[in-house]
Amino acid sequence: MTEQHDSIILNFVVRVLLVPFIFVFGVYVLVHGEASPGGGFQAGAIVAAGLVLARLTTGSEHGERRISTRVLLWLASAGIGIYVLAGIVPLLAGVNFLDYAALPVEWFNAVAGHERTNRAMGIFIVEVGIFIGVFSVLVILYDHLTERFTDD
Repeated sequence: MTEQHDSIILNFVVRVLLVPFIFVFGVYVLVHGEASPGGGFQAGAIVAAGLVLARLTTGSEHGERRISTRVLLWLASAGIGIYVLAGIVPLLAGVNFLDYAALPVEWFNAVAGHERTNRAMGIFIVEVGIFIGVFSVLVILYDHLTERFTDD
């Protein structure tokens, strides 16, 4: 299923109504993940499902031009890197791995205009890293599963 679907209505509904709603819902799940059910993994899976749905209806070749596997590999690496950095920075400060209280994110309170603790910001940073990693890996898996294999 790598060719574009012929239905104009299906393409319109998916591209204009469903995929933007899925992306917004995924970001909502990410942002509210520390206080309610959700988080980085769930948000990454939701947004990846939206992109896979778009690739199913518009065709894999068109979707590959929009965001290539190479870019997705870089994003997956960046997601893992964000998670690892959020764990190593506290180690360098002399506390435990992933001890968010040691993260230097006080500047965020001045920029955002409201108070958030270092722990809350640390959790959000880790969730963003997980979100980027899960989203990228799931789309890469879909891309590899839909490749046309040839007998060599």
